[in-house]
Amino acid sequence: MPEYLKLPLNFNQFFEQDKLNTCSIKDSIARNLHLLITTNTGENKQNLQYGAQFWDHDYDIHMSNDKRREQIIQNLKAQISLFEKRLADVVVEVNIKQTEYNTQANRQLRRKIEIIITGLIVRSKEPYRFQTGFFIGPLSFD
Repeated sequence: MPEYLKLPLNFNQFFEQDKLNTCSIKDSIARNLHLLITTNTGENKQNLQYGAQFWDHDYDIHMSNDKRREQIIQNLKAQISLFEKRLADVVVEVNIKQTEYNTQANRQLRRKIEIIITGLIVRSKEPYRFQTGFFIGPLSFD
């Protein structure tokens, strides 16, 4: 079974000629999807198209949840087809809700995005599922 390099790379291992850390194809896809979702387009200097465009509107308080959901779904489908070719038949589900976000000082109502990505791993035709959730305006994880 093929192994994939685990990010972030530990270059000390490389220079000491040790074996670099690896992970499964499922973990590799999950890491790429997470990075794709949490990167704004233009941030990756190697490929300015890599990332999610919906971050341009994360502070937009006038955008409805339905419009935001559709924007995220369409953008992620397009980006996954470009940057995660190991998945086929991709379905993106997005739920947006207001929920409490607890800080050390207080509790705030924040917009939470929950994303579920399903599809098939091209090589093995095995079902694949990835799920993540985070708060926007600004980005934070619970």
